[in-house]
Amino acid sequence: MAWFKRSSRFIILTTLLAVSLAIGIAVNTPAQIQPQLRTDSISGKLPTEWENTFTPPTSGPPPVNRLGGATRSPKPCITDTGSLIALVPESGFGETMAEYPTVFWYMPKTVASQLDFVLRDANQEEIYSTTYTLAKSADNTVVGSPGIMSLSLPAFANLPPLKLNQEYFWTLALVCSPTNRDIDIFAGGGIKRVQPDPTFARRVQQATPQERIALYANKRLWYETLATLVELQRDRPNSYDLTNAFNKLLTSVGLQGLPSQQVN
Repeated sequence: MAWFKRSSRFIILTTLLAVSLAIGIAVNTPAQIQPQLRTDSISGKLPTEWENTFTPPTSGPPPVNRLGGATRSPKPCITDTGSLIALVPESGFGETMAEYPTVFWYMPKTVASQLDFVLRDANQEEIYSTTYTLAKSADNTVVGSPGIMSLSLPAFANLPPLKLNQEYFWTLALVCSPTNRDIDIFAGGGIKRVQPDPTFARRVQQATPQERIALYANKRLWYETLATLVELQRDRPNSYDLTNAFNKLLTSVGLQGLPSQQVN
């Protein structure tokens, strides 16, 4: 991909949002001129709160905090007020029915040199890791930052499919300096793969992408809901309904107020 200096079959995508993700903008808009959400809109079919059906494990290591933190302060390679944020529910865990799901995060404007990704099982055994050298713009910031980025777990790197009803942890490390890993910035979350019933799987196959979002959200399949919504919004960046749906989804997990994105 153009963001990285070496080729990779991993898919890491940047989504440039059409309007500000800051929910406060809508709050400050006079009530009489705020557009009303249609009941048949994508936004109208998303939950206001993401009541996660998954209960995080009570034993073993907890999920990595979704809000990026450095082992030391300040964060020297972030050049705006943002932070590295894993896009996951408040519990840190999201469910999926995919053998190889896609994970998403918010990348702040940064001059970091590389990004490390690690996937571990419930016993904290590393089952996959990779490192990317980040491509830079003329101002030395990472291409695509700030923005929403994603990585799809590969089926071709000797990585077995995620096991049903097992917990996994993924971690991102934003490497500010390869010679000083004490200032890495970390964020991440958890994944649990669940088995959908045959009727639901058949409905998903027959549904349009817009209909799938509602189906996934109703089952609280976080990774599918987010991935489908991001894909649609990337294709239709000026869609008011999709922008509102994205805002509502982030708000439902306490991630409202992400910085606005510039539209190219």
